Amino acid sequence: MTSMWWRSLTHTTLCPAEQSAPKASLAVHTPVSTVRSEERRALLPIGGTFVVFGMFWGSWAVATADIRSSYGLSDAQLGTLLAVAVTASGIVGAIVGNRAERWGAVPTLVRSLLVWAVLLALTGAARTRTEFIAVFIATMAAGGCVDMTMNAASAARLGNRPGGLVRFHGIFNVGALLGAVALGSLVQVQVSWRWVWPMVAVVALPIAAWVHVRGSDPRRSDASAADGDHLDADDDSHVPFLRSLALLRADGLVMLLIVFAAAEIVEGGVDTWGVLFLRTHLAATALVGASAYGLGQGIAILTRGMGGPSLGRIGPRLGVIAGAGGACAGLALEALASTPLLAGFGLALAAGGSSIFWPLLMAHVSTVASRPTATVSAFTAAGYLGWVAGAPIIGLLADTWGLGAGLGVTAALAGLVAALMAVKRHL
Repeated sequence: MTSMWWRSLTHTTLCPAEQSAPKASLAVHTPVSTVRSEERRALLPIGGTFVVFGMFWGSWAVATADIRSSYGLSDAQLGTLLAVAVTASGIVGAIVGNRAERWGAVPTLVRSLLVWAVLLALTGAARTRTEFIAVFIATMAAGGCVDMTMNAASAARLGNRPGGLVRFHGIFNVGALLGAVALGSLVQVQVSWRWVWPMVAVVALPIAAWVHVRGSDPRRSDASAADGDHLDADDDSHVPFLRSLALLRADGLVMLLIVFAAAEIVEGGVDTWGVLFLRTHLAATALVGASAYGLGQGIAILTRGMGGPSLGRIGPRLGVIAGAGGACAGLALEALASTPLLAGFGLALAAGGSSIFWPLLMAHVSTVASRPTATVSAFTAAGYLGWVAGAPIIGLLADTWGLGAGLGVTAALAGLVAALMAVKRHL
């Protein structure tokens, strides 16, 4: 069953250019079936990285209430802390992700995972507010490097197949589901939330070893022969970070970059504030909050897994419109709900809708960009900066008018994302 699912995850059909390629050229290139088999083997450890990174973010979504109470943080302070941490994550991750074009995505990912695991364990052990803030910011910076490089590595293999990349990103939601349920269950039986992040760190170490042993960057000669794929190191020259931003304008991707940043404000709002609203404003238990968030991740898994082929066919524009519409409706419902059950359903709907943004737009820019690795890094940085803009704003709104108002503003922003994509006819 697992092998069949993995084959469906990475399977694709030959494009017309490949079907009509002269037979003589096939004699001098690696067979397509061999390339596909190598691709699946290389993607397995990258998938493990998605799982362990998802475990961290799933546990974060449920732990926000405990972190806030453990260190005496208000909503605005929590949002500001997240903004500073994500800023560091976006800047460091973008620079390292851009350098991965020269170093190779896989070696960079291994190093990033090892550093991130050590810092993650230290974050769980932090006792004072100052210790936690310092180590959390460092952990998020290392996590940004993991995020950038694992996205570059997956896009290098699947970026020209939007449906396949959407399905692959569903593995992240599997990890998020595991992390949320694990933390919610531990807190429910009076075990401290602090134990979960060291546990995630322990899982990250063998994943790093697996990536080191089994992971590989795609060979340009094989990829171009089988797919016309240009999605790894592009060529031997290195694109400086600022130059990669200039290339966005040349590729006509600036507007899409802005939309992507706005979409990530929405996704960050779901992940950071959705469960917090349930636990602090509707008095739901940690397990109830984790279950609602977990249901959202389950919807995301189904959306990405089963909907991947359909989303790949309808394209990024309509896919993002559908996801943003679902997120808008779900967040509005949660903000207006008076019972945990109804609010939990809204959170689940919002989590499922927002899960579409990242993989669909990443797949699109990886396909159309002239320098895909550098462009993926720039878009990932924009996504992080979207979180930066959203976290303190929503936190300030929560402190002033209540977290329901913050969720309402996030719902309106999701509607704006849908509207911007609707008017952008050519994507």
